[in-house]
Order: sequence, then structure tokens, then C-alpha cells
Amino acid sequence: MIRFFHLTLISSYLITFSISGFAKIPNLENRDKKQIKAGIAETYIRSMNKWDIPFQDLLENRSGAACIQWHNMTEDFLKDGIFDALGYSQNIPNKKASQIAAVSGCNKMKNYYKLGDSCECEVVITNQKNQVVLPIKKFNKNEEFQKAVTLYRAKDYVSSYNKFLKLSEMGEKEAQYNLSVFMLKGKGYTQNYKKAYYWSLSSKLFGEKKSEKIIKKSKKQLSKKEIEEIDEELRSNLEKKSEEGHINAIVPLAKWYITVPKKPDFINSYKWFSVASAFNIENTLKARDRIFKEISKKNLSDIQTEADDIYKEIVRANKEKLKTGE
Repeated sequence: MIRFFHLTLISSYLITFSISGFAKIPNLENRDKKQIKAGIAETYIRSMNKWDIPFQDLLENRSGAACIQWHNMTEDFLKDGIFDALGYSQNIPNKKASQIAAVSGCNKMKNYYKLGDSCECEVVITNQKNQVVLPIKKFNKNEEFQKAVTLYRAKDYVSSYNKFLKLSEMGEKEAQYNLSVFMLKGKGYTQNYKKAYYWSLSSKLFGEKKSEKIIKKSKKQLSKKEIEEIDEELRSNLEKKSEEGHINAIVPLAKWYITVPKKPDFINSYKWFSVASAFNIENTLKARDRIFKEISKKNLSDIQTEADDIYKEIVRANKEKLKTGE
């Protein structure tokens, strides 16, 4: 039998049903966020359809809310599960009011059936738009770095390496330096002079002064061609990250052009320092103005136009990430 409750004042409806236990608690942070959000919306629609209430046929503005158990958002649940309690609204004057109505309805049923703190009623859908906000725990870089150090001292080199790798990919210069030491010594990873050079050079560009020693040691073991390939790989990766909206990669990229090539590329360095200064990154304004002196006036307008286009594209990319919750 379907249990439902009608709130006359706000035109919202509620239904509830029980579900069975699920698999282990998932790591939401390391899973595809778009996929999880889409899965929650699909689960809500599936839960409504189970009781012959087609959400998409309701009148606008319509909203749907579910009592979500975040620890149960496993892949199995998102594939086959249904929610303990639901709320929905239709034909409401505006979207905000429809969301309030749906959540209110969900909370009424949550309280009526004494679900307690086992779940939280949250908006899932408004009209056609997915409204799911994932409760991703903020990644604490300092804590993760200290854990990596502790693991290293405990000689758990593989676990320590994995944490330093994640931090390195996020642009943490000390983690990159430590990773280059791993590669040079062959602890937690097979000895690899190419990767030792890659990460020590990256660390230097991100501002780690200790890296020069590892750079020299690893370069001695590499051919000229190998060094050139690694230099280009790092430049390409920094550019890709910058264009995707990773602001912390912009300055290392600008520094690459004046420190890595035999002949400094002042044009590209100026371009990327211009982008960095537009984001108010510390000390980049002075760096940009120093390099400006090396730029020919006939090239200046084109470079500045290109820098402006890049800046706008990065802003757009970051706005898009905020929309999608990435």
C-alpha cells in the first residue's frame, strides 16, 4: 500500500517505503561526480515510478526531494535502489517555493516514520534540472602531506608514494620534490630517472628551491633527446591544466618558457604572466613587467589579445566547473 500525505497549504506530496541494506560506504570524492548526481536523480524518478507517480508528468513548477543516506550512495544503490522517503510538489508559483514544498513534504514523512538522523531531505530535481549537491569532504592538503610523511617513515613506501603522487598532480611543490626522491632512489616505485627529472623540474617551477640537486642528478642519466621530450611533456601538461582552469599551473607555465629552453621565450612567458596577473596571483605583476621590456612593440597587441582570450576561457572553464560540481 502506498502511504502518502497531502499538505493543503503548499501543495506537496510525500511517500515512503523501506529499502534493504547496501554495500560498503563509498568514497564519493574519488568517483565521477556527474555520474553520482545523475544516478541520484534517476533513483528519485525510479522511486516515484514504483508507486505510479510519474514526476515528469507533474505540472511546473515541480520539485522532487528525497531523504538521502549519503553513506548508501553506492553504485549498486544508484542502479537498483529506492529512497526511504520522498517529497514532491507541482503547480507552484516559483521554483524556490516548489523546492521548499518538496523538502517540507519529505521532512514530514521522515519525522512521521521516525527515520531520525539516518537521512537528510534534500532537493533532487526542479522541473528538468538536476539540483543534487554532493557533500564532498574538502581535501586537506596539509593533513594528507603529513600522512604521506608518516607512512614513509613507517617504510610503507607504496602508500606514501600514492599520497605524494596525488598531491603532486594538484601542484604541491614539496610533494613533487619528495616524489622525485622516490623515483631517484626507487622506493615505492621502480627507479626511474625520467620521472625523477620530470617531478624535480616541476617542483622547481612551482617554487621548490631544493629541486635543483635532483634535477642535476637525474639529467646525468638521460640523453639529450629524453630531456627534451620530458621538458615538452611538462610544458604541455602545465598548459593543459592552465586552460582547464587550474590557476596554480599558470605561473609554473610562464616560468617554463624563460627557464627551460636554451633561448628564453619571452613572448609566451609574458603572455602567461599577463594571464596570471589578471587573476591577481602574488608577484606576477612585477614578473610580467620585467619581461615586458623584452617584447617588441610590433608583437605586443597580438600577444595581449591572445592573453585576454586565454584569461576569458579559463574564467569560463571555472564557471562551468562550479555549475557541474566538479
